[in-house]
Amino acid sequence: MTHPRPDHLRDYAAGSLSTGMSLLVASHLTYCPSCRDRVARLELLGGAFLRNEPRAGVRAPDLATSLALLDPRRPSEQRAAPGAGDPILPRPLRQALGKGIEAVQWRFLLPGLADHKLQGYGCDDVRLIRGRVGTKVPTHTHEGEEVTLVLAGYLRDGGRTFARGEVSVAGPEDNHQPQIVGDCDCICLSVMTAPMRFTGRIGRVLNYLSH
Repeated sequence: MTHPRPDHLRDYAAGSLSTGMSLLVASHLTYCPSCRDRVARLELLGGAFLRNEPRAGVRAPDLATSLALLDPRRPSEQRAAPGAGDPILPRPLRQALGKGIEAVQWRFLLPGLADHKLQGYGCDDVRLIRGRVGTKVPTHTHEGEEVTLVLAGYLRDGGRTFARGEVSVAGPEDNHQPQIVGDCDCICLSVMTAPMRFTGRIGRVLNYLSH
């Protein structure tokens, strides 16, 4: 399984991750026991530092103690995986939408692609994306970061196929063309921290039409 980047998990545990990215990470955690365990250990470590901020007669945890808290072999506080509550949507996403996937109103985006934008996430562009099998997203790059969580079906990008619960991360250094593969439609949660920019001859037309 592919996961959010370590800094995503770190900032999520610290409560400093943006709201859109936090929704995506929380949704990924419903699929991924290893990331749930890592976040729990990061929160435990953060709590230890907060409890032991320099005060009279109190020492902050030393390096050995900090590393022990992060040791994956160390028994950590067990968290139950949040229930999905929906055949497609993980619980955090369903709660954010206030409805199930069957009630989502899709908007035509491009042939074979539709989206549904979630409001109220500040600078993050948060969308559900639905694609038909065989559809290729036009080649594009990003001014910031794009993180995509697969909720159903399969997404192929950069020579790798992502399945339900897996995360794809792309940035300004990537010029990519994701494709829907497999035998069923693909539904993803996409979070972008800055606008995307289509590339290539067709892309220049799409950039013009999007303004």
